[in-house]
Parts: sequence; structure tokens; C-alpha cells
Amino acid sequence: EHPPETLTTSLVLDYLIFIMAETRVPNKLYATHPKNYGKGSRQCRVTGRKGGNGLIRKYGIDMKRQAFRERAIDMGWMKYS
Repeated sequence: EHPPETLTTSLVLDYLIFIMAETRVPNKLYATHPKNYGKGSRQCRVTGRKGGNGLIRKYGIDMKRQAFRERAIDMGWMKYS
């Protein structure tokens, strides 16, 4: 049904799209140096997700906000409002 030229062109295009998708990973040289300072250096002690918004650090809790809400009662925290 398809001439051989069209079939090979289709396979080549599929291969090129696959290669382009594979190269969309972040540059390996970008994250090779360890991050020892700032928001990216801290992570949740429960889930291991990196810091940023939602990381509770007060009193050494070091948990993401969602993980803290799930475990706050078990840790002895009370909600008053």
C-alpha cells in the first residue's frame, strides 16, 4: 500500500521524534554539583521531596506541608482554630 520511500521516511521521522524526546532531559552538567545551601538543599524527612514552598522548618520539623497535615495529630500537635 505504501511505497518503500514513504515507509522509510515515516520510520526516519518516528526515530527523529524519539531521539528529540530523549534529548529533552535536563542537562547532566547542571545538577552535578551538590546543593548545600538554599531551598533546594532541604528536603522533606517523610517523602524526600525537595524544599521550596511548603516546607515546614520551624522547630526542626522539616516536613512538607501536606505530610505535616497528615501526621500532625500523631506528633502531638493540636489545631485550635
